[in-house]
Amino acid sequence: MSIGMSLPYFIGSAFHCRIHRWLEKWPKKAAFVRLAGEGDWHHQFKAVALLRISPFPYLVFNYASVATNVKYYPYIAGSMAGTIHETFLAIYSGKLLQSLAVATSQGSFLSVDQIIYNGIGFTIAATSTAAITIYAKKALQKLQAEDEIF
Repeated sequence: MSIGMSLPYFIGSAFHCRIHRWLEKWPKKAAFVRLAGEGDWHHQFKAVALLRISPFPYLVFNYASVATNVKYYPYIAGSMAGTIHETFLAIYSGKLLQSLAVATSQGSFLSVDQIIYNGIGFTIAATSTAAITIYAKKALQKLQAEDEIF
């Protein structure tokens, strides 16, 4: 995952000027991306993590982050922290599907306990992911509002 996030960052640095011009065409989206490049290490880490959690397109951010002067270490650390919830949900969903596939291939059914456990677990994972995403959107809007004040 870190390699997949790092390659666009380093490739994007070769096209810094083009990406910067592209960001000027869409000032509203660019405002969120530029937010990540401001401030100290902690601010950049927080902004990157929030952008990863929010529904902002990864592909755009991976390349555009270079044009905002976000440093590599807060970028990669924030990216890893911001994608933990998605990783957890993907792993949990995979385990759920695996248990269903095993039960189906054996010609048996899941026990009531397994159904309840899997249902509650998946509901908690999906609900927490949605809550984290909503929090991230609000936090990004707050950071953007603070940025506009200064």
